[in-house]
Amino acid sequence: MNEKMEARIALCKCKEGGRIYGVRFEKTGDDWKYTWAFPVKEASAKRENYDKTKIVGNLIADDGYPGCPFCRTMDFVVCHCGKLSCHNGRTEKFTCNWCGLTGTLGRYDGSGFGSAGDI
Repeated sequence: MNEKMEARIALCKCKEGGRIYGVRFEKTGDDWKYTWAFPVKEASAKRENYDKTKIVGNLIADDGYPGCPFCRTMDFVVCHCGKLSCHNGRTEKFTCNWCGLTGTLGRYDGSGFGSAGDI
């Protein structure tokens, strides 16, 4: 019997130019594996409701994850505001590309962030 795979899209904002892109996550047990990323226009993101659901659980990078389509960084940060932002991993300091919150990086606790369903 074929089980339907659960996948969701979350928006991430690139630190270089503030452009947004979608990150696709696939449910694997209790975890979410991020598998690919693609540029997205803000109007399309709103129409697709990419910020209307929530991803809760541990995040795992897929070996084939391509990173940010703009700056090519492989890392992102989940901010307290619930959104994703690119991070190059060279410093412990971080500024959210959505809300402007600044601080020192910590470990993601799996509490969740905004996303939307995907086929």
